Amino acid sequence: MNLKNIKRIGIIGAGEAGIGTAKMLLAAGYDCTVFERNGLVGGVWTDGYLDFGVQVQRELYEIPDFPHAPDTPDFTPGPVVQKYLEDYAREFGVAPHSRFNTTVTALEEPGAGDHGWVLTSQGPDGVTRREHFDFVVIAIGVYSHTPNLPVFPNQDEFAGTIMHNSELVSTEQLAGKKAVVLGYGKSATDAALLAAEHAEKASIVFREPRWPVPSRLLGRIPFKYALFTRFTNAMLPLHLHPTRLECLWHKLGKPAIWLFWRVVEKLITLQCGLARPRRGKSATTADLMPRHPIEYDGFSNSTMLPKPEFFERIHNGALRAHRASISGYTTDSVLLSTGEEVACDTVILATGWKTDYGFLPEAVRKRIDFEDDGYYLYRQVIHPGVPRLAFIGSNAATYINILTHNLQARWLTELLNGRHQLPSRFSMQDEIAATKDWKRRIIPPSTSRAA
Repeated sequence: MNLKNIKRIGIIGAGEAGIGTAKMLLAAGYDCTVFERNGLVGGVWTDGYLDFGVQVQRELYEIPDFPHAPDTPDFTPGPVVQKYLEDYAREFGVAPHSRFNTTVTALEEPGAGDHGWVLTSQGPDGVTRREHFDFVVIAIGVYSHTPNLPVFPNQDEFAGTIMHNSELVSTEQLAGKKAVVLGYGKSATDAALLAAEHAEKASIVFREPRWPVPSRLLGRIPFKYALFTRFTNAMLPLHLHPTRLECLWHKLGKPAIWLFWRVVEKLITLQCGLARPRRGKSATTADLMPRHPIEYDGFSNSTMLPKPEFFERIHNGALRAHRASISGYTTDSVLLSTGEEVACDTVILATGWKTDYGFLPEAVRKRIDFEDDGYYLYRQVIHPGVPRLAFIGSNAATYINILTHNLQARWLTELLNGRHQLPSRFSMQDEIAATKDWKRRIIPPSTSRAA
Protein backbone atom coordinates (compact mmCIF):
# COMPACT_ATOMS: atom_id res chain seq x y z
CA MET A 1 0.00 0.00 0.00
CA ASN A 2 1.54 3.28 -1.15
CA LEU A 3 1.44 5.81 1.70
CA LYS A 4 3.95 8.31 0.29
CA ASN A 5 3.33 12.00 -0.37
CA ILE A 6 0.23 12.24 1.81
CA LYS A 7 -0.52 15.85 2.68
CA ARG A 8 -4.29 16.47 2.45
CA ILE A 9 -6.55 14.25 4.54
CA GLY A 10 -10.34 14.29 4.56
CA ILE A 11 -12.16 13.08 7.68
CA ILE A 12 -15.84 12.17 7.46
CA GLY A 13 -17.56 12.71 10.81
CA ALA A 14 -16.91 15.05 13.74
CA GLY A 15 -17.91 12.78 16.58
CA GLU A 16 -15.42 11.78 19.27
CA ALA A 17 -13.55 9.50 16.83
CA GLY A 18 -13.38 12.11 14.09
CA ILE A 19 -12.18 15.00 16.21
CA GLY A 20 -9.69 12.77 18.05
CA THR A 21 -8.23 11.66 14.72
CA ALA A 22 -8.14 15.23 13.41
CA LYS A 23 -6.32 16.44 16.51
CA MET A 24 -3.54 13.85 16.10
CA LEU A 25 -3.16 14.30 12.34
CA LEU A 26 -3.12 18.09 12.62
CA ALA A 27 -0.44 17.88 15.30
CA ALA A 28 1.58 15.65 12.95
CA GLY A 29 1.49 18.37 10.28
CA TYR A 30 -1.19 17.09 7.93
CA ASP A 31 -3.71 19.40 6.22
CA CYS A 32 -7.03 18.04 7.48
CA THR A 33 -10.62 18.87 6.63
CA VAL A 34 -13.43 17.42 8.76
CA PHE A 35 -16.88 17.01 7.18
CA GLU A 36 -19.83 16.97 9.57
CA ARG A 37 -23.50 16.82 8.57
CA ASN A 38 -24.62 18.43 11.87
CA GLY A 39 -24.02 21.99 12.96
CA LEU A 40 -21.42 21.22 15.61
CA VAL A 41 -18.99 18.55 16.78
CA GLY A 42 -20.16 15.66 18.91
CA GLY A 43 -21.77 13.10 16.62
CA VAL A 44 -24.39 11.08 18.53
CA TRP A 45 -24.09 13.44 21.49
CA THR A 46 -25.49 16.43 19.59
CA ASP A 47 -29.11 15.27 19.63
CA GLY A 48 -29.82 12.30 21.86
CA TYR A 49 -33.08 11.01 23.26
CA LEU A 50 -34.52 12.21 26.55
CA ASP A 51 -32.35 11.48 29.61
CA PHE A 52 -29.57 9.82 27.57
CA GLY A 53 -25.97 9.61 28.76
CA VAL A 54 -22.83 7.52 29.09
CA GLN A 55 -23.37 4.00 30.42
CA VAL A 56 -19.98 3.70 32.13
CA GLN A 57 -18.02 5.58 34.78
CA ARG A 58 -16.69 8.92 33.55
CA GLU A 59 -13.02 7.90 33.23
CA LEU A 60 -14.01 5.07 30.90
CA TYR A 61 -15.40 7.61 28.44
CA GLU A 62 -12.60 10.14 28.42
CA ILE A 63 -10.06 11.26 25.83
CA PRO A 64 -6.63 10.24 27.22
CA ASP A 65 -4.98 13.67 27.01
CA PHE A 66 -8.08 15.67 27.97
CA PRO A 67 -9.49 14.53 31.34
CA HIS A 68 -12.97 15.43 32.50
CA ALA A 69 -13.44 18.20 35.04
CA PRO A 70 -13.18 16.84 38.62
CA ASP A 71 -16.87 17.46 39.30
CA THR A 72 -18.07 15.52 36.24
CA PRO A 73 -20.55 12.85 37.39
CA ASP A 74 -20.19 9.16 36.62
CA PHE A 75 -22.55 7.88 33.91
CA THR A 76 -22.18 11.36 32.47
CA PRO A 77 -25.34 12.98 31.01
CA GLY A 78 -25.36 13.50 27.25
CA PRO A 79 -25.30 17.34 27.29
CA VAL A 80 -22.23 17.28 29.55
CA VAL A 81 -20.44 14.94 27.13
CA GLN A 82 -21.41 17.21 24.24
CA LYS A 83 -19.85 20.26 25.91
CA TYR A 84 -16.77 18.21 26.78
CA LEU A 85 -16.25 17.31 23.11
CA GLU A 86 -16.82 20.92 22.03
CA ASP A 87 -14.20 22.05 24.56
CA TYR A 88 -11.78 19.44 23.20
CA ALA A 89 -12.25 20.57 19.59
CA ARG A 90 -11.72 24.18 20.63
CA GLU A 91 -8.68 23.40 22.81
CA PHE A 92 -6.84 21.55 20.03
CA GLY A 93 -7.93 23.70 17.12
CA VAL A 94 -10.09 21.12 15.35
CA ALA A 95 -13.18 23.31 14.86
CA PRO A 96 -11.51 25.74 12.38
CA HIS A 97 -10.70 22.77 10.15
CA SER A 98 -14.30 21.51 10.19
CA ARG A 99 -17.12 22.11 7.74
CA PHE A 100 -20.44 21.85 9.50
CA ASN A 101 -23.86 21.21 8.00
CA THR A 102 -21.97 19.53 5.17
CA THR A 103 -22.89 16.08 3.88
CA VAL A 104 -20.48 13.82 2.01
CA THR A 105 -22.46 12.44 -0.92
CA ALA A 106 -19.80 10.49 -2.81
CA LEU A 107 -16.28 9.15 -2.49
CA GLU A 108 -14.64 8.12 -5.75
CA GLU A 109 -11.28 6.72 -6.72
CA PRO A 110 -9.41 9.06 -9.08
CA GLY A 111 -8.24 8.15 -12.54
CA ALA A 112 -5.34 5.82 -13.31
CA GLY A 113 -2.02 7.06 -12.03
CA ASP A 114 -3.56 9.22 -9.30
CA HIS A 115 -3.66 8.35 -5.61
CA GLY A 116 -6.22 9.17 -2.96
CA TRP A 117 -9.90 9.99 -3.33
CA VAL A 118 -12.23 12.51 -4.91
CA LEU A 119 -14.73 13.59 -2.26
CA THR A 120 -18.04 15.19 -3.18
CA SER A 121 -19.87 17.19 -0.53
CA GLN A 122 -22.84 19.50 -0.27
CA GLY A 123 -22.64 22.39 2.17
CA PRO A 124 -25.27 24.55 3.88
CA ASP A 125 -25.29 26.87 0.87
CA GLY A 126 -26.49 24.00 -1.30
CA VAL A 127 -23.36 24.12 -3.44
CA THR A 128 -21.81 20.77 -4.43
CA ARG A 129 -18.01 20.59 -4.24
CA ARG A 130 -15.58 17.98 -5.57
CA GLU A 131 -12.14 17.90 -3.94
CA HIS A 132 -9.11 15.65 -4.09
CA PHE A 133 -7.62 14.22 -0.89
CA ASP A 134 -4.49 12.10 -0.58
CA PHE A 135 -6.11 10.03 2.18
CA VAL A 136 -9.60 9.74 3.68
CA VAL A 137 -10.69 8.66 7.17
CA ILE A 138 -14.26 7.47 7.71
CA ALA A 139 -15.34 8.21 11.28
CA ILE A 140 -19.12 8.02 11.15
CA GLY A 141 -19.54 5.55 13.99
CA VAL A 142 -20.65 1.93 14.03
CA TYR A 143 -24.17 3.13 13.20
CA SER A 144 -25.17 6.13 11.14
CA HIS A 145 -27.99 8.62 11.60
CA THR A 146 -30.61 6.44 9.86
CA PRO A 147 -32.99 4.86 12.43
CA ASN A 148 -33.79 1.17 12.10
CA LEU A 149 -37.59 1.08 11.99
CA PRO A 150 -39.01 -2.44 11.63
CA VAL A 151 -42.49 -2.71 10.10
CA PHE A 152 -45.04 -5.21 11.44
CA PRO A 153 -48.32 -6.56 10.00
CA ASN A 154 -51.36 -4.25 10.14
CA GLN A 155 -49.21 -1.34 11.25
CA ASP A 156 -51.36 1.08 9.22
CA GLU A 157 -54.38 0.13 11.33
CA PHE A 158 -52.73 1.27 14.58
CA ALA A 159 -54.38 4.47 15.79
CA GLY A 160 -51.61 5.45 18.17
CA THR A 161 -48.07 6.80 17.78
CA ILE A 162 -45.09 4.78 16.60
CA MET A 163 -41.69 6.44 17.14
CA HIS A 164 -38.00 5.65 17.19
CA ASN A 165 -36.49 6.16 20.63
CA SER A 166 -34.42 9.08 19.27
CA GLU A 167 -37.73 10.96 18.86
CA LEU A 168 -38.50 10.68 22.59
CA VAL A 169 -37.49 14.17 23.71
CA SER A 170 -40.11 15.13 26.32
CA THR A 171 -41.97 13.45 29.16
CA GLU A 172 -45.15 15.03 27.76
CA GLN A 173 -44.99 12.42 24.97
CA LEU A 174 -45.59 9.78 27.68
CA ALA A 175 -48.00 11.51 30.07
CA GLY A 176 -51.22 9.53 30.36
CA LYS A 177 -50.15 7.07 27.66
CA LYS A 178 -50.06 3.31 27.48
CA ALA A 179 -46.53 2.79 26.20
CA VAL A 180 -44.75 -0.26 24.81
CA VAL A 181 -40.98 -0.20 24.31
CA LEU A 182 -39.42 -2.67 21.87
CA GLY A 183 -35.80 -3.68 22.54
CA TYR A 184 -33.47 -4.62 25.38
CA GLY A 185 -30.35 -2.49 24.94
CA LYS A 186 -29.31 0.62 26.84
CA SER A 187 -31.65 2.98 24.98
CA ALA A 188 -34.57 0.54 25.40
CA THR A 189 -34.15 0.29 29.16
CA ASP A 190 -33.81 4.08 29.42
CA ALA A 191 -37.04 4.57 27.47
CA ALA A 192 -38.80 1.89 29.52
CA LEU A 193 -37.82 3.61 32.76
CA LEU A 194 -39.17 6.92 31.50
CA ALA A 195 -42.39 5.18 30.50
CA ALA A 196 -42.67 3.50 33.91
CA GLU A 197 -42.35 6.89 35.58
CA HIS A 198 -44.48 9.09 33.34
CA ALA A 199 -46.90 6.87 31.40
CA GLU A 200 -50.19 5.46 32.66
CA LYS A 201 -49.01 1.97 31.72
CA ALA A 202 -45.57 0.77 30.62
CA SER A 203 -44.33 -2.44 29.02
CA ILE A 204 -41.08 -3.59 27.46
CA VAL A 205 -40.99 -6.29 24.77
CA PHE A 206 -37.78 -8.15 23.93
CA ARG A 207 -36.89 -11.34 22.12
CA GLU A 208 -33.86 -12.34 24.18
CA PRO A 209 -32.72 -10.97 27.53
CA ARG A 210 -29.00 -10.31 28.01
CA TRP A 211 -26.86 -10.69 31.08
CA PRO A 212 -26.89 -7.27 32.76
CA VAL A 213 -23.77 -5.56 34.04
CA PRO A 214 -24.82 -3.79 37.27
CA SER A 215 -23.26 -0.36 37.76
CA ARG A 216 -22.15 -1.63 41.19
CA LEU A 217 -21.62 -5.33 41.73
CA LEU A 218 -23.25 -6.53 44.95
CA GLY A 219 -24.45 -2.95 45.24
CA ARG A 220 -20.99 -1.77 46.28
CA ILE A 221 -18.19 -2.47 43.80
CA PRO A 222 -18.06 -0.34 40.60
CA PHE A 223 -18.12 -2.76 37.68
CA LYS A 224 -14.89 -1.33 36.24
CA TYR A 225 -12.94 -2.99 39.09
CA ALA A 226 -14.39 -6.36 38.12
CA LEU A 227 -14.40 -6.12 34.33
CA PHE A 228 -11.16 -4.33 33.56
CA THR A 229 -8.57 -6.40 35.37
CA ARG A 230 -5.95 -8.87 34.18
CA PHE A 231 -7.61 -11.51 36.36
CA THR A 232 -10.97 -11.19 34.58
CA ASN A 233 -9.22 -11.01 31.23
CA ALA A 234 -7.54 -14.34 31.99
CA MET A 235 -11.02 -15.86 32.41
CA LEU A 236 -12.28 -14.75 29.00
CA PRO A 237 -12.14 -17.05 25.95
CA LEU A 238 -8.67 -17.07 24.41
CA HIS A 239 -8.05 -14.31 21.92
CA LEU A 240 -6.63 -14.79 18.43
CA HIS A 241 -2.96 -14.73 19.49
CA PRO A 242 -2.69 -16.18 23.01
CA THR A 243 0.60 -16.60 24.79
CA ARG A 244 1.84 -20.04 25.84
CA LEU A 245 1.02 -19.23 29.44
CA GLU A 246 -2.55 -18.28 28.52
CA CYS A 247 -2.97 -21.50 26.55
CA LEU A 248 -1.67 -23.54 29.48
CA TRP A 249 -4.00 -21.76 31.91
CA HIS A 250 -7.06 -22.39 29.71
CA LYS A 251 -6.11 -26.05 29.48
CA LEU A 252 -5.28 -26.76 33.12
CA GLY A 253 -7.58 -24.16 34.66
CA LYS A 254 -10.67 -24.95 32.62
CA PRO A 255 -12.75 -26.12 35.64
CA ALA A 256 -11.81 -22.99 37.59
CA ILE A 257 -12.74 -20.75 34.68
CA TRP A 258 -16.10 -22.48 34.32
CA LEU A 259 -16.79 -22.16 38.06
CA PHE A 260 -15.80 -18.48 38.07
CA TRP A 261 -18.42 -17.56 35.47
CA ARG A 262 -21.11 -19.64 37.14
CA VAL A 263 -20.49 -17.74 40.40
CA VAL A 264 -20.69 -14.43 38.51
CA GLU A 265 -23.99 -15.51 36.95
CA LYS A 266 -25.38 -16.47 40.35
CA LEU A 267 -24.41 -13.15 41.93
CA ILE A 268 -25.96 -11.14 39.09
CA THR A 269 -29.08 -13.32 39.14
CA LEU A 270 -29.57 -12.65 42.84
CA GLN A 271 -28.75 -8.93 42.63
CA CYS A 272 -31.04 -8.21 39.68
CA GLY A 273 -33.71 -10.77 40.47
CA LEU A 274 -33.48 -12.62 37.17
CA ALA A 275 -34.68 -16.00 38.43
CA ARG A 276 -38.17 -17.17 37.61
CA PRO A 277 -40.64 -16.41 40.43
CA ARG A 278 -41.95 -19.06 42.74
CA ARG A 279 -45.51 -20.22 42.26
CA GLY A 280 -47.95 -17.63 43.51
CA LYS A 281 -45.48 -14.77 43.29
CA SER A 282 -45.50 -11.89 40.79
CA ALA A 283 -44.96 -13.04 37.21
CA THR A 284 -43.19 -9.85 36.19
CA THR A 285 -39.77 -11.44 36.76
CA ALA A 286 -40.45 -14.42 34.52
CA ASP A 287 -38.24 -15.05 31.50
CA LEU A 288 -35.47 -12.60 32.38
CA MET A 289 -32.82 -15.34 32.46
CA PRO A 290 -30.53 -15.29 29.40
CA ARG A 291 -30.13 -18.52 27.44
CA HIS A 292 -26.40 -18.22 26.80
CA PRO A 293 -23.51 -18.38 29.30
CA ILE A 294 -22.32 -14.96 30.42
CA GLU A 295 -18.80 -15.43 29.03
CA TYR A 296 -20.40 -15.82 25.58
CA ASP A 297 -23.32 -13.42 25.92
CA GLY A 298 -21.02 -10.70 27.27
CA PHE A 299 -19.52 -10.24 23.80
CA SER A 300 -22.91 -9.32 22.38
CA ASN A 301 -23.40 -5.84 20.93
CA SER A 302 -26.54 -5.64 23.07
CA THR A 303 -24.70 -6.09 26.37
CA MET A 304 -26.89 -4.73 29.14
CA LEU A 305 -25.72 -1.86 31.35
CA PRO A 306 -29.08 -0.73 32.70
CA LYS A 307 -29.77 1.82 35.39
CA PRO A 308 -30.35 0.16 38.77
CA GLU A 309 -34.01 1.19 38.76
CA PHE A 310 -34.77 -0.92 35.68
CA PHE A 311 -35.18 -4.26 37.43
CA GLU A 312 -36.77 -2.58 40.45
CA ARG A 313 -39.56 -1.24 38.21
CA ILE A 314 -40.13 -4.71 36.76
CA HIS A 315 -40.30 -6.34 40.18
CA ASN A 316 -42.73 -3.80 41.65
CA GLY A 317 -45.01 -4.05 38.62
CA ALA A 318 -44.50 -0.51 37.32
CA LEU A 319 -42.97 -1.99 34.17
CA ARG A 320 -44.27 -5.17 32.58
CA ALA A 321 -41.69 -7.35 30.82
CA HIS A 322 -42.66 -9.54 27.86
CA ARG A 323 -40.19 -12.01 26.40
CA ALA A 324 -41.60 -12.11 22.89
CA SER A 325 -41.59 -10.32 19.55
CA ILE A 326 -44.26 -8.13 18.02
CA SER A 327 -46.29 -10.13 15.50
CA GLY A 328 -48.66 -7.34 14.48
CA TYR A 329 -50.89 -4.44 15.45
CA THR A 330 -54.55 -3.85 16.08
CA THR A 331 -56.18 -0.43 16.34
CA ASP A 332 -55.22 -0.02 19.98
CA SER A 333 -52.73 -2.77 20.84
CA VAL A 334 -49.73 -4.82 19.77
CA LEU A 335 -49.95 -8.56 19.27
CA LEU A 336 -47.08 -10.66 20.59
CA SER A 337 -45.62 -13.92 19.35
CA THR A 338 -46.70 -15.53 22.63
CA GLY A 339 -50.36 -14.87 21.81
CA GLU A 340 -50.62 -11.97 24.26
CA GLU A 341 -52.28 -8.70 23.31
CA VAL A 342 -50.90 -5.57 24.99
CA ALA A 343 -53.13 -2.50 24.92
CA CYS A 344 -51.21 0.63 24.01
CA ASP A 345 -51.36 3.96 22.21
CA THR A 346 -47.61 4.63 22.01
CA VAL A 347 -44.93 2.28 20.66
CA ILE A 348 -41.26 3.22 21.09
CA LEU A 349 -38.87 1.34 18.82
CA ALA A 350 -35.47 1.17 20.55
CA THR A 351 -34.21 -0.89 17.63
CA GLY A 352 -30.94 0.83 16.82
CA TRP A 353 -29.64 2.43 13.68
CA LYS A 354 -28.76 1.42 10.15
CA THR A 355 -25.21 1.67 8.89
CA ASP A 356 -25.07 4.04 5.92
CA TYR A 357 -22.13 3.87 3.53
CA GLY A 358 -24.08 5.11 0.55
CA PHE A 359 -21.26 7.51 -0.37
CA LEU A 360 -18.90 4.60 -1.07
CA PRO A 361 -18.90 3.26 -4.63
CA GLU A 362 -20.43 -0.18 -5.10
CA ALA A 363 -17.09 -1.52 -6.39
CA VAL A 364 -15.33 -0.40 -3.19
CA ARG A 365 -18.00 -1.93 -0.97
CA LYS A 366 -17.57 -5.22 -2.81
CA ARG A 367 -13.82 -5.16 -2.23
CA ILE A 368 -14.31 -4.43 1.46
CA ASP A 369 -16.81 -7.30 1.46
CA PHE A 370 -19.77 -6.10 3.52
CA GLU A 371 -21.44 -9.17 5.04
CA ASP A 372 -24.43 -9.83 7.27
CA ASP A 373 -22.28 -9.35 10.37
CA GLY A 374 -20.39 -6.28 9.15
CA TYR A 375 -17.05 -5.84 7.41
CA TYR A 376 -13.69 -7.07 8.61
CA LEU A 377 -10.52 -4.93 8.53
CA TYR A 378 -6.86 -5.23 9.41
CA ARG A 379 -6.44 -3.85 12.94
CA GLN A 380 -10.08 -2.73 12.66
CA VAL A 381 -8.74 0.23 10.66
CA ILE A 382 -7.80 -0.53 7.02
CA HIS A 383 -8.56 -2.95 4.23
CA PRO A 384 -5.60 -4.16 2.12
CA GLY A 385 -7.69 -4.01 -1.05
CA VAL A 386 -8.70 -0.36 -0.64
CA PRO A 387 -5.63 1.91 -0.44
CA ARG A 388 -5.51 5.26 1.35
CA LEU A 389 -8.76 4.74 3.22
CA ALA A 390 -9.11 4.18 6.97
CA PHE A 391 -12.00 3.57 9.36
CA ILE A 392 -11.67 5.08 12.84
CA GLY A 393 -14.48 4.41 15.29
CA SER A 394 -16.65 3.09 12.46
CA ASN A 395 -15.73 -0.54 12.98
CA ALA A 396 -14.62 -0.85 16.60
CA ALA A 397 -17.07 -1.00 19.50
CA THR A 398 -15.97 -1.74 23.08
CA TYR A 399 -16.90 -0.89 26.65
CA ILE A 400 -14.40 1.99 26.39
CA ASN A 401 -15.03 3.29 22.87
CA ILE A 402 -13.36 6.66 23.26
CA LEU A 403 -10.03 5.13 24.35
CA THR A 404 -10.20 2.46 21.65
CA HIS A 405 -10.81 5.04 18.94
CA ASN A 406 -7.95 7.21 20.15
CA LEU A 407 -5.64 4.20 20.03
CA GLN A 408 -6.76 3.61 16.46
CA ALA A 409 -6.04 7.24 15.57
CA ARG A 410 -2.60 7.03 17.17
CA TRP A 411 -1.83 3.82 15.26
CA LEU A 412 -2.90 5.43 11.97
CA THR A 413 -0.93 8.63 12.59
CA GLU A 414 2.27 6.73 13.31
CA LEU A 415 1.67 4.53 10.25
CA LEU A 416 1.41 7.60 8.01
CA ASN A 417 4.49 9.08 9.69
CA GLY A 418 6.48 5.93 8.84
CA ARG A 419 7.05 4.88 12.45
CA HIS A 420 5.79 1.40 11.68
CA GLN A 421 5.12 -0.54 8.49
CA LEU A 422 2.26 -2.65 7.21
CA PRO A 423 2.88 -6.33 6.50
CA SER A 424 2.29 -7.66 3.00
CA ARG A 425 -1.19 -7.63 1.52
CA PHE A 426 -1.38 -11.42 1.82
CA SER A 427 -0.40 -11.29 5.50
CA MET A 428 -3.10 -8.71 6.19
CA GLN A 429 -5.68 -10.82 4.38
CA ASP A 430 -4.68 -13.87 6.42
CA GLU A 431 -5.01 -11.85 9.62
CA ILE A 432 -8.46 -10.61 8.59
CA ALA A 433 -9.57 -14.17 7.78
CA ALA A 434 -8.31 -15.45 11.14
CA THR A 435 -10.05 -12.60 12.98
CA LYS A 436 -13.31 -13.32 11.17
CA ASP A 437 -13.12 -17.00 12.10
CA TRP A 438 -12.34 -16.17 15.74
CA LYS A 439 -15.20 -13.69 16.07
CA ARG A 440 -17.71 -16.03 14.49
CA ARG A 441 -16.77 -18.71 17.01
CA ILE A 442 -16.70 -16.47 20.09
CA ILE A 443 -19.14 -13.59 19.51
CA PRO A 444 -22.94 -13.98 19.20
CA PRO A 445 -24.35 -13.21 15.74
CA SER A 446 -25.31 -9.59 15.07
CA THR A 447 -25.20 -7.09 12.25
CA SER A 448 -22.12 -5.47 13.83
CA ARG A 449 -20.19 -8.54 15.02
CA ALA A 450 -17.19 -7.47 12.92
CA ALA A 451 -16.93 -4.34 15.08
